[in-house]
Amino acid sequence: AQGRGGRGGQGAADAGGRGAPAAGRGQAAGPSTGRGGSQPREWYRGIPVPPNAVATFSRRNNTNYMQTGVLSGLQLTSMIPNLVIENFYRKTQNSIEAGRTDAPFGYVIPPQRDMTRVATLVNLLRTQRIEIGQAWAEIKLSDGTYPAGSYVIKRDQPYGRLAKNLLERQVYPDPNLRTYDDSGWTMGLASHVDVKEIKDKGILGVTTTPVDRAVAKGKVAGSGNAGMAIAHLGSSNMIALRYRLRTVPMKVAEKSFTVEGIEFPAGSFVITPPADLSAARAAVEELGLSAAALASAPSVPMHEADAPRVAIYTSWSGTQEIGWVRFTFDKYGIPFELIYKERIRKGNLRGDYDVIVMPTQNAGRAAVFAPPAARPVSYVKSDKYKFLGMYGSSEDITGGFGAEGVDAFQQFLNTGGTLITMGNAVRFPAEMGMARTVDASGDVSTNFYAPRPIVNAEVLRLDHPVFYGYTERIMPVKYLGGPLLAVGEPDRGNVLARYVGGDAAVLSGLMRGADEIRDRPFAVDLPGGYSGKGRVVMFSNNPIYRWQNHGEFNMVFNAVLNWNDMGPRTGGMTPTAAGATR
Repeated sequence: AQGRGGRGGQGAADAGGRGAPAAGRGQAAGPSTGRGGSQPREWYRGIPVPPNAVATFSRRNNTNYMQTGVLSGLQLTSMIPNLVIENFYRKTQNSIEAGRTDAPFGYVIPPQRDMTRVATLVNLLRTQRIEIGQAWAEIKLSDGTYPAGSYVIKRDQPYGRLAKNLLERQVYPDPNLRTYDDSGWTMGLASHVDVKEIKDKGILGVTTTPVDRAVAKGKVAGSGNAGMAIAHLGSSNMIALRYRLRTVPMKVAEKSFTVEGIEFPAGSFVITPPADLSAARAAVEELGLSAAALASAPSVPMHEADAPRVAIYTSWSGTQEIGWVRFTFDKYGIPFELIYKERIRKGNLRGDYDVIVMPTQNAGRAAVFAPPAARPVSYVKSDKYKFLGMYGSSEDITGGFGAEGVDAFQQFLNTGGTLITMGNAVRFPAEMGMARTVDASGDVSTNFYAPRPIVNAEVLRLDHPVFYGYTERIMPVKYLGGPLLAVGEPDRGNVLARYVGGDAAVLSGLMRGADEIRDRPFAVDLPGGYSGKGRVVMFSNNPIYRWQNHGEFNMVFNAVLNWNDMGPRTGGMTPTAAGATR
C-alpha cells in the first residue's frame, strides 16, 4: 500500500493539521463479549446483546455509543436552549474576566530562526478557536521587548483559559499523583518554539491585527546565476522540498557557509545548474524556507541529497502509533510503502527500499517469534467485507515474521539499507543482534513513574546529520517510556543524544524517579549488518508522537534524507554460532 505522499509541507499551504488515525470501513467482527442476558435492546444502546446469544464487539458499537452521546446532548439542548446559551455566555465572560485579573495576561511568540514551526503552532492554536493577533509595532513590556510582527495571544478572550492550558508548563505538586495519559503537553516546548509568558498587564492593550491563519513566507535573496542554496534552519519542510523536487539534483552541505549575509548551516541544500531553479524558487517561497541565489558554488564538503525509497513496517496489531507516523509522512509529502510481515518474509527488501522505518510497536524477540494462532485470522477483501485489504491483506494476521523475517532484515542491512527504529521498536535491532553493543533491556524501578512528560535532553553530536538544523545542545524532548538503552564501550561514539535526568530536567509534566534516566542514551546511529554497509538508527524517545512533538520530527526526517551519509560504513558485526555478535 502506498502512502499518499502528496504535496507535503507545513508552510503557507498547510501549517496546522488536526487529523486522527484513519479508520477503514468493513471491519471484521471484534472479540466476543460473552452471552447476553435480559439487557434492554433499544437501538441507541451501545452494546445490545440478544438473550442467550454470543455478542461481538465491533466498530458499530463504538459508533452507536458516540451517536448516543451526541443525540443526548442535542436532546438536552433542545429542552433548555436558553439555559445552555446563558451558561455558554457566562463561561465566556468568566474566561475574559480571568484574563484581565490573573497573571499571566498573555503570551508572545517573537520572530525566530525557523518560522515554519511558529506558523504550525499558531495554526494549531487557531484550530482551537484561540484568538491571536500580530503586533504592528515593537512591544515594550516589563517582561521584555519584542519586535514588530510578533504573534500576541491575550488572555482576555473566550478561550483564554485554553490558551493558558496549552502554553503553560504542567507542574504537579505531589510526585505521588497518578494521571491518565500525558502529563506534559506544553506546545512551545514540544514544537521547539520560543513562547514568552507575559505577566505585564500592558499586553492586553497592545495593538494587533487579527490572525486567521499564519503563513511562513519563504524568500530567495540575491541574484546570482550559479545555483541556489536553501538553509536548513530546523524546518521540517526541508524534507517536503526534497520530495517535491525529487527529480532535481541537490547536494547537502556538510559544513556551514555564508551567502548574501545569510548563514547556511550544515544540512543546507545546494542546487546548481542545469537544474530547474524556477521550480526550486517557487517551492522555497511556498514552504516558508530561506534561500539565496549563488554567484559561485560554496567551497565546503557536500554529499548527494537523495530522495530515498521508504517503507514503513507495521505489525498487524497496535497500529495507532504507526498511523500517526503515516499521517505525518503524508502531511510532509514523503512517499512510502506500508509493509507487513508478509512482505518481509518475501525477502529482497533492498531491491525495493533504501530506508525502512519501524515506528514504536511490540517488536522484541517474543513478538518476532510469536507462533500463529491455532485458527488463522484472515484480513482480506471479500464480498462481505469489501473495504478490507485497502492498505494490506493477510490470510493470517497472527504470529510474527520469525527467523525468515529476521534474516530478510539482516540481508537488507548487509546490502546497504538503513533501518530507523522508534520507541519500543528499538528492541528489534538490539535483541536480534543488529545493533552491535546496544542493549535495550534496561528497565526502571517500580518507583519510577513518568506519564509522558517533557524533559531536557543533551545532544552529544550536533555535527551529525541526524541533528542538522538543531543549534542547542540542551533541548526538550517528549519522554514516552521507551527502553532505556545501554551502549558498550566500542560504540560510545555512536551515541548522538541522551537524557539529562534528575528532577531539574523535568520541564513539564510528572516524572517520579527522574534520576533513573540520567545520561541514558535515546538516539544512537550504528553501522548495520555483518558487512557494515547498512545503518541502524535507534530513537527510543519516539520523535514522531501523535502530531505533537514537532520539534523532534527532524531527527527522523534528517535520518531519512541522509540515510547513506551518516558515517563510515565499516565495522560490521561478526556472527557467532549462537547467532549473537561479538
